[in-house]
Amino acid sequence: MRNLLILSRWILLLTISQFPAAAQNRAEHVLGPNDSIEVRVFQEPDLDARVTLGQDGKVNLPLIGEVSVGGLTINDASRAIAQKYKEGYLVNPNVTVTMGDYAKRRFTILGAVNKPGSFFFPAGESVSLLQAIGMAGGYSRVASPSKITIKRGDARAPLKVDAKKMAESGAAATFMILPGDIITVGESIF
Repeated sequence: MRNLLILSRWILLLTISQFPAAAQNRAEHVLGPNDSIEVRVFQEPDLDARVTLGQDGKVNLPLIGEVSVGGLTINDASRAIAQKYKEGYLVNPNVTVTMGDYAKRRFTILGAVNKPGSFFFPAGESVSLLQAIGMAGGYSRVASPSKITIKRGDARAPLKVDAKKMAESGAAATFMILPGDIITVGESIF
C-alpha cells in the first residue's frame, strides 16, 4: 500500500511538472492572422468574446472595437486589450486571453523528396528543416542534401542550405522552417 501511495505521488508530480512547459509554450505563441482567441473580462460577461484575427492582425471586441493583437503573445494581448478597456470604459479591467484555434500554417517542399507538396505545421509547434523533410517522406534516391534552397516570403534571394553538414554538426535541429517557406531539395549529379 505504501509503495502504491509513493508511486501515485511520483506520477502526480511528474504530471504537474509537465503542465508549466505546455502553458508556457502556448503563452509564448505569437498571434497571427486566422488564429482564434477567447477574451474574458472578469465580472463583465457581456464583454466576453471568441474572435479570429484578421489578415491585419486585428480583432473586433465589444465596446472598444478594433484592437491590434497580431504579433503579440497571449500575455501581451491580454495587457493590450485591458489597456483599451481602461482608456474609457472600465476602471480596473481584468482581461484573460486564451488560445482558441491555431491558424493553419503551411510550408511547401519540392524537388528530390518522396512526397513533395504542401504541409501544415502541427498546432502550436515549430518544424525544423529535417522534420520538414521527414514530413515529405524523406530524401529520394537522387537527392542531394547539400543542395537545398529555401525561399522565404520577404527575402529576395533564396537561402542556400547544406542539410548534410547541418545534420552532422547538429545544427539542423535549430534551423526552423517558417510559415510560407518553399523548400527545394536539389538532385545529385552522378
